[in-house]
Amino acid sequence: MAKEPLELKWIEDLLPEEGYRRKSMFGGFAYYLDEKIILITFEAGDKPKDKINWNGCMFPVEHDSQAQALAQFPILKPHKILPKWLYLPIETEGFEEWVSDILKIALRPHSIWGSYPKQKKTSKDAKSKKPKLVINEKIDTRHPRMFSDDDPTLVLQKAKKLSDLKNIGPVLEELLHDAGIKTPQQMQKLGWQKTMVKLVKVHPKTNHSMYAYTIITALENKDFGGMSEQQKSEVRAYMKTLRDRLKS
Repeated sequence: MAKEPLELKWIEDLLPEEGYRRKSMFGGFAYYLDEKIILITFEAGDKPKDKINWNGCMFPVEHDSQAQALAQFPILKPHKILPKWLYLPIETEGFEEWVSDILKIALRPHSIWGSYPKQKKTSKDAKSKKPKLVINEKIDTRHPRMFSDDDPTLVLQKAKKLSDLKNIGPVLEELLHDAGIKTPQQMQKLGWQKTMVKLVKVHPKTNHSMYAYTIITALENKDFGGMSEQQKSEVRAYMKTLRDRLKS
């Protein structure tokens, strides 16, 4: 199994900037908020047998709440092997948008989405033992943003590296470097569309709307929620055109 997510790495940009943890599970990657599992991602890669059941996202929902969850998102189906988990295959049309919409609901306080794993007992008297105090168990895998409240033009003038921009972490920064985009000013001059063309040509698996959202919000210094539905629709249309163009 890969040490890092590849095709679905962009999903981490949808999670809170602080506090989520990633852990290997079932051959995929589980994402926790505190002690609650929010989702697991799977990438089948070049394994045809895995593409049926192990290529996409799984969202844990307790059986008593699954009817409510499926009413919210009927696109989901209980996983054939792990029925507690609701499955969204990566080949689903509009996959990126579905994942984004589901996580917006799943991340709300007191949501029915998510699951708390049962604690394993290490001895017969485990119940009598006091739980071990864990300090600052949360792991922030994001790079701190230096100019989060400034005007976009000022941010781009001050930023010395791509990861100084909002929403761009070290992984995407490295991918952009591979595509020949080294500085924030260079990306600004290209604009998001030409940036995506260069990025996708070098890393075809980045041909997702979420990567475009990340580039746009970085250039405009705003969160994903700051994008209008019209803007997202225009991005999806462009990315579809780009996919079709590169296939031909």
